[in-house]
Amino acid sequence: MSSQLKKAIIDHDLDKVESFLEELKQQENFSLASLINDLLELMLMECSLRYGSFHFVKMSLFLREFSLKNYFSRQTELKIARVVLLGLAERHFINLEANNGGYKEEKINQKTYDKLNEEINQGNTHNAFYYALGILEKEPEKLKEFLLNLGMERIPDSLGHSVSCFFPVMRDIVSHSQDISATAILSYVMYLSRYSYQNKYNSSQPERKDLSQTELEDLGLKAASGSGIVNLHHMITYYTFSMLEDGSFYQQLPPYSILENYFGNKNIDQSRLELAEVNNEKTEVAENYQQFKDNFSLDNYQVNLSFLFSSLDNNYQETVNYLHSLYAEYYNSHWNPHYYTGLYCALGIYKSKKIADKKVKKMAVIQAVEYFASNVL
Repeated sequence: MSSQLKKAIIDHDLDKVESFLEELKQQENFSLASLINDLLELMLMECSLRYGSFHFVKMSLFLREFSLKNYFSRQTELKIARVVLLGLAERHFINLEANNGGYKEEKINQKTYDKLNEEINQGNTHNAFYYALGILEKEPEKLKEFLLNLGMERIPDSLGHSVSCFFPVMRDIVSHSQDISATAILSYVMYLSRYSYQNKYNSSQPERKDLSQTELEDLGLKAASGSGIVNLHHMITYYTFSMLEDGSFYQQLPPYSILENYFGNKNIDQSRLELAEVNNEKTEVAENYQQFKDNFSLDNYQVNLSFLFSSLDNNYQETVNYLHSLYAEYYNSHWNPHYYTGLYCALGIYKSKKIADKKVKKMAVIQAVEYFASNVL
């Protein structure tokens, strides 16, 4: 990333950002994934995180993943770049940087982890980070698992942030991008440490049990129910547990009992369930983006759901591209990263081989689209 672009973003100079976006159109080798890579260091310094979580960087990492898999057309990547750059320019930053230096002990053992846990529990962020640095250098994969377990087990009422927001950063940045790994760990340690002051830590360890297919899908029906950001976070967190289970660094069974408690006595959304059940008609698949827009309007998305599901079933990659392109056309200065994050997780559920029940898959997609439409229209 050029220093001029970084300065324009930090200074909220939208005119200069727009000029940069015009220049991107002339770059034949432009890649959304490369642009996001260049912006990650700045994203980690965002200080306008309402809940101390990685909302914007998480969204960007998911977009980068689709870009690396070649899901997006060049035109879609340019439209998403506008969302990322202008959205980032609306946020605020602090010069928060950390490196791997400073840890003096020669060996990492259980005592190191116990000290890290103790310092976090006491709210001593600086001391906790000292121990985390040592583990990061010697056992980065184990550190990621350890911190995510703390988020799930010790502050279970914060799953929507302590796990679903931080997991993508642990998976995609820590130990893969050594230059900014320490900054990411510092941010997570700061987040975990703040809860000691509210006496929210739960000292009991949950039972880790595997869910049956029926239990997993019943949980999915609950996750994809309800409206608003809290219920959207239920669906996002549900899929995050699935990603945890597939994560190369996460060796345990995710504590699904915590997820069940997180949802509580939540009821299944019967109106959304009915929408998922009745929209089974096979339709023609769009041959281009304009045809997709003509057949799927956010203003009246409920009557076009059969078209959307048929498109996902028969032309998944292009439909993912079209949906992201459509979303980008609704960008405004109040852009919420959960728009793309919710879509990413809903699409992940839709493609999941762990879930056989199509109702769960469809409800998740409906929930994500409904959340977006209700906020941008």
